[in-house]
Amino acid sequence: RLIDSICKPKDLILTAAKLGYSGITLTDHEALCGHVEWLQLEKELKDKELIPKDFKCGLGNEIYLVNERTPDEKQQYFHFILIAKNTEGHRALRELSSGSWLKSYRYRGLERVPTLYNELENIIKKYPNSLIGTNACIGGYLGQKVLELISEEKNNNIEKITDIKIEIDHFIKWCKNLFEEDFYIEIAPGTSKDQIMFNSRIKSIASFYNLKMIIATDAHYLTAKDRDIHKSFLNSKDGDREVDDFYHDAHLMDDEEAYNNLKEIYSREEFDLMCKNSLEIMNKISNYDIFHKPIIPEVKVFDYPVQEDNYLIPYPTLFKLKKSNNLQERAWVNECLYSLKRKDLYVKEYLERLEIEADVLTYISNKLENCLYSYFNTMQHYIDLFWSCGSIVGPGRGSACGFLSNYLLGITQLDPIKWELPWFRFLNKERAELPDVDIDLAPSKRPIILEAIRAERGELNVVQVATFGTTSSKSAIQTACRGYRSELFPKGIDVDIAQYLSSLVPSERGITRTLNQCLYGDEEKQFKPIQELINEFNQYPGLLELALGIEDLIVRRGQHASGVMMYNNSPYETSALMKSPNGDITTQFDLHRSEELGDVKYDYLVTDICDKISVTLDLLVNDGYFK
Repeated sequence: RLIDSICKPKDLILTAAKLGYSGITLTDHEALCGHVEWLQLEKELKDKELIPKDFKCGLGNEIYLVNERTPDEKQQYFHFILIAKNTEGHRALRELSSGSWLKSYRYRGLERVPTLYNELENIIKKYPNSLIGTNACIGGYLGQKVLELISEEKNNNIEKITDIKIEIDHFIKWCKNLFEEDFYIEIAPGTSKDQIMFNSRIKSIASFYNLKMIIATDAHYLTAKDRDIHKSFLNSKDGDREVDDFYHDAHLMDDEEAYNNLKEIYSREEFDLMCKNSLEIMNKISNYDIFHKPIIPEVKVFDYPVQEDNYLIPYPTLFKLKKSNNLQERAWVNECLYSLKRKDLYVKEYLERLEIEADVLTYISNKLENCLYSYFNTMQHYIDLFWSCGSIVGPGRGSACGFLSNYLLGITQLDPIKWELPWFRFLNKERAELPDVDIDLAPSKRPIILEAIRAERGELNVVQVATFGTTSSKSAIQTACRGYRSELFPKGIDVDIAQYLSSLVPSERGITRTLNQCLYGDEEKQFKPIQELINEFNQYPGLLELALGIEDLIVRRGQHASGVMMYNNSPYETSALMKSPNGDITTQFDLHRSEELGDVKYDYLVTDICDKISVTLDLLVNDGYFK
């Protein structure tokens, strides 16, 4: 997923439009992680008139189909393409992909995320007429079986030929029954021996089953001119990689290049018909409505009676909340007022401050078309749960301590009026957005806490947030040096030289300059070009182009240090799940893109001091200092 492609989403869309495409579909290897950015870029590029208004960006997934999950060397992972036709189709992709990730495993150091045939069947039955399928590249089941058939036909092995034809027949009929008119035979305009043999033999098979054919390019780099950059990127990796024949044609092509690669097998009329079939797929794709306003996780709260409290008439917002028909609003105001009484703070100064905060919360709730009170009720509920799990909870961080209501609900532990903390730094009407409250927990208790939340909300309704790491300018230089090949450097540029080159890239306050800033300067930031680095690049022809092509690629994934997403019903309503390298369940989207889908993050930080305080308290209790 992250080790054999150098395509960046924006460049992919722009290149497709430049080559004359009417649209392009993103089908990463068992990953939906790029889908949010993909649709955002489509809108952005259309707004800037950089691509046509009728250009269509589709969403898909390249899955690995297997009969059963058997982690052994005999297991084959057959590629298969799925494309969402609509919003429901994207929901189907999210569910199917998540299920495969949850059952993923490692074998000989490789992460395997296969999908069972019956799992695909079940998802299509659940969401009929929502997915388009193709046989994918020659790494798919059909591709492998056709190549086996060709081999046996050369040997004239009648028995094996018959067996393979039966297997092909079963697979194609399975696809036709499953997808009906939404299954297509895919060929690639490649020039490898296997691809040419497949393209030739599949022609009669598609005709026999009356299946429409399409042309698809497996774009691991943008165009042929980027082949050397891609090759260098692969060469920089540990282990042996196929970098020549295997990826020779793995790029976007215009009609002329694609036809020239296919004209020995297909006539111009046949080529045009396959292009027309591709447009048919595009026209089957409708808009994806996957972006949502924040969906705040809710908890069950006490059903306080609806009542008019005349004492609160001077405080109109509090007065309205007490008689609100909204359960969450009534819970918030009653909990706050009871807390004021318990703390002997039920006085004008505190009520006025609470009125201000309630007014702000109501205003932002209306702006966001949401109930912000739910957020704080949920936070209060889980703060109580953290304590019950044996964790110390920090007194509060930053601006959240300025809200009196947070103190009254036990979310923070500092009285903001006593300590003269301003409320407006936390939330105000000029910045109508969801709050961000950071909570400190004991590291040793965090797994227990997450398990307790899962027991309450459901196993998949609390997950950690994915993160993705990119190649910085320094890293891009070092990667380019490892992958660089020439007569003088047949095994790459020496690591000491690579380290020296990357050391010439300046960093200010932890922010490393980009290669463009090093080469051309940055007038706004008053950066001048780094001439010494430029001179060094000039000693290695082509190295700069390699580094520029590798810079800012996504090369690793992880999980947010504290961010947790919770869901009311199912994560699949908005998101998709996967596993981080350490096996924890995370979202498939990073924080900001998850929030675009409607997810709401809660920050549960871990700090060692909380564990130390817990241990100290336990020791004091054990020694009888207090009970």
